[in-house]
Amino acid sequence: MATVSAVSAVAERLKYLLMADGAQARCVGDLRDGVMQLPSELQRIASAANSIHSMSEELKKKATQLAYDIEDAVESYTIQEAAHQGKSGVHSLLFNYSSTRTRTLGKDLHIFRERINEIKHSMDSEKDAAAEGRGERFSSGITAPFSAEPQQDRQLVPAETIRAHGELISGMDDDLIMLIDKLTHWSSRLTVIAICGMGGIGKTSLARSLYEDPLVVRHFDNRAWATAGMEFEAKKTLEDILSCILSMRTDEVAGLETMRLMERLHKSQMGKRYLVVLDDVWSIEIWDALKIAFPDDKNGSKIVITTRSEYVARHLATDTYNMQLLSDDQSSELRPEMEEIGKQIVQQCRGLPLAIATISGVLRRMNFNVWPKLLEGLQRDQHLELAERSLAQSYNGLPFHLKPCFLYLGHFPPGQAIPVEKLYQLWMAEGLITMGSSYKDQMQVAEEYLRELVYRSLVFVMEMEPMLDSARIESCQLHHLIREVCIHKWKQDDFFEIVDFDNVKGRVSLTHRLAIYLHKYKDTNDFLHIPANVKSIIRSILFYDADNKSLSNSTWPKELSDLKEFQRTRVLDFDKVDFRMRKLPKGIDKLTYLRHLSFGGCYLPEFPAFLSNFPLLETLDLRVRVSCVMTIPNVLRKLSNLRHLYFPLACQSDTNDKLELNCLKKLQVLENFPAGICDADDILQLENLEIFKGFVDGNNRDLEKTINSINGIKTICHSSLVVKEFDSYSKDRQSIAARLLECNAIHNLDIEGYLGVFPGLAQRIGSNFTEMIFNGSEFSEDPTPRLGMLPNLRSLVLCNDAFIGKKMTCSDGEFPRLTSLKLANLQFLENLEMETGSMPRLNIFTVEQCVKLDTLPCELTEIPTLQKLMIGSMTKEFQKKVEELVEEQRSFGNEDLTVTFYDC
Repeated sequence: MATVSAVSAVAERLKYLLMADGAQARCVGDLRDGVMQLPSELQRIASAANSIHSMSEELKKKATQLAYDIEDAVESYTIQEAAHQGKSGVHSLLFNYSSTRTRTLGKDLHIFRERINEIKHSMDSEKDAAAEGRGERFSSGITAPFSAEPQQDRQLVPAETIRAHGELISGMDDDLIMLIDKLTHWSSRLTVIAICGMGGIGKTSLARSLYEDPLVVRHFDNRAWATAGMEFEAKKTLEDILSCILSMRTDEVAGLETMRLMERLHKSQMGKRYLVVLDDVWSIEIWDALKIAFPDDKNGSKIVITTRSEYVARHLATDTYNMQLLSDDQSSELRPEMEEIGKQIVQQCRGLPLAIATISGVLRRMNFNVWPKLLEGLQRDQHLELAERSLAQSYNGLPFHLKPCFLYLGHFPPGQAIPVEKLYQLWMAEGLITMGSSYKDQMQVAEEYLRELVYRSLVFVMEMEPMLDSARIESCQLHHLIREVCIHKWKQDDFFEIVDFDNVKGRVSLTHRLAIYLHKYKDTNDFLHIPANVKSIIRSILFYDADNKSLSNSTWPKELSDLKEFQRTRVLDFDKVDFRMRKLPKGIDKLTYLRHLSFGGCYLPEFPAFLSNFPLLETLDLRVRVSCVMTIPNVLRKLSNLRHLYFPLACQSDTNDKLELNCLKKLQVLENFPAGICDADDILQLENLEIFKGFVDGNNRDLEKTINSINGIKTICHSSLVVKEFDSYSKDRQSIAARLLECNAIHNLDIEGYLGVFPGLAQRIGSNFTEMIFNGSEFSEDPTPRLGMLPNLRSLVLCNDAFIGKKMTCSDGEFPRLTSLKLANLQFLENLEMETGSMPRLNIFTVEQCVKLDTLPCELTEIPTLQKLMIGSMTKEFQKKVEELVEEQRSFGNEDLTVTFYDC
């Protein structure tokens, strides 16, 4: 239950707060034991709550609120004492109060003791009552038999068990074969095929299996997938489609206007046989808004839509496939190893594939002797719709530490991919990741939690990043029915509430977190009411303005224009808000408990100095839009408790002096460090730094100091450096370039500018490089013999005349771990040779604007791991030779190899 996790998280947090640099905080006399016992008392409550099969809603709320109140009190005393001593760090916690303060602390401890005893007594009563009635009734919670697994015994779900979008469910094989035939059958005009059926029946899974089938992949020149959804926005959908076709990130095309997107999409599809899947189409107007972007060249191109509406299917589609619920026999085939009780459980799912898949995730982790209780819970759980009952059981079957992590997913706007890095950071800020003291450890735990949710079929992977021996989840999504379960459980636990200004209900109920969807806000809509008692307990406020629909004269809704009453807020996250159109809300400087402050994707031209007055702040994310140059005053040094600091990609100081960071002793993550406006020597003072990413504009002194600092930090796990506008025409510059290439402390290197003779630059290249980008280097000699010897290199990009020779050769044994290779705009390259045995793990190979390159080496397609060829802006003759090469490879059985042509 979310209550158990919340109380446990606070207990862990208190242990941290009550330590001062590894030593216990000092308290006055008899108060020491009382203060120090608070974490253990909360942990006992959490353990007792976990052993109760069904805990009353009132008691859950009392236990959660007690934990939060204790945390507020301890942090309040922390801040007071820090201010009293003239210090800003939380670890200066010294309960060395005056008599007035001592009496206040003693009074609070007395009140907390009474509340703890009251909750313990109530829990004992409920536990006894549950024990007496256990033989006669069963709660639908189903947590006791398997939710208390020790955290240290859990193992990361292997990457190969993680699947994107959900795998095709048995019983649909015949449907898949039939639809593949429809897609690959030649037609004289653009054809629209509709897959129609109720929510959760498997439309998306079937469409995804169709989209990724090797026969389909081979048949079409271009493919694209986009989700329309109930909140359809033409621009967002066009961006998604164009990103698929051109293999660009969505943010790379986000700056284009809608008509420009349509023009570019139309141009990129001309003459191509393409497949576009539009998932979750709700109205015929969606296709009307998009169809101008899809040319009909009468070459067999296809559009596939999935929809719940027979009306939409009938009016838009040339051909419609209506999905039916699975029969009992087909349902049982999904898990043939089940006994009779398993068949009865599956029958409760009423043939709904999504429900079957998620309930199977419960069964995989449950002892067989508990199955009858699960069946009874399904039969008794009448408060949800039929389809959602089975899905709710998957939630009920989660270990307690995963329940709030799962619920947290539901606040993201529907139909959008959830970036996992942001998700992990929010989990950490909320105290939901209590294991691991380092950033790296906590990120690994967060990834483990997400993989577990995916394995249980509660979360679907949208995008994976190939790694050397596995794959990392980049983005994920919730099925709309599972999201409904999230929302239902929120209301039970007062966990979250969404305020969508397209459908404001008026009064916000008791809750601890708010997600605000600003994109539908209208200035005339002023009937939102958030009671004062709700404002006083809100711990997280997350603003979303994803569609950028705010009016130019927009102001904040009255209830959110001043945040001073939200004094207990720990997390304040602005997502894509344009602060040119609406100013920062007032009262942010009053949020003294703030731990996480983010302006990701926003337009914020100036960082206000008052936002540095947060003694507990651990995460500050200033990664505003690429087009925004942020001015930052020299105030970041005051945030001495910072763990994670993310600079904008473009920023400047408000004076000629450099920003000081040497006071941020606890910093673990420093990204987009701007060497031009910060002093690289300060990096040496960051004794806990684990992750570093820096930018240097080519200045000799800044680059040399940055290299020295990276070499000097022994705690760094991963470092990345981007060097812009660099050249090595002089001996001094050549010496710096050599030191850069020899640096073993740098893992990712992106360097722009002339380097010249590659072998003469460095005696020995650093062996820890994993990613390298050479832009405009003008190597006169083939760099691959030296680069091919790097044992850990996984990604290599040579672009914009990085190599100005005619011939490039990759020999046997070179690039042993390379997974991605990109050659772009190498205008002099004529011949690319590869020996068998080179690049044995290559996954993606991209060739773009290499105008003199005649063909690809046939040895390339002999690489067993190669899955994708990306060909951009190349001649028709080159494209034809590549197609012949790929077809020959497929004749040898490599059905996974695909080729995508773009801007050709």
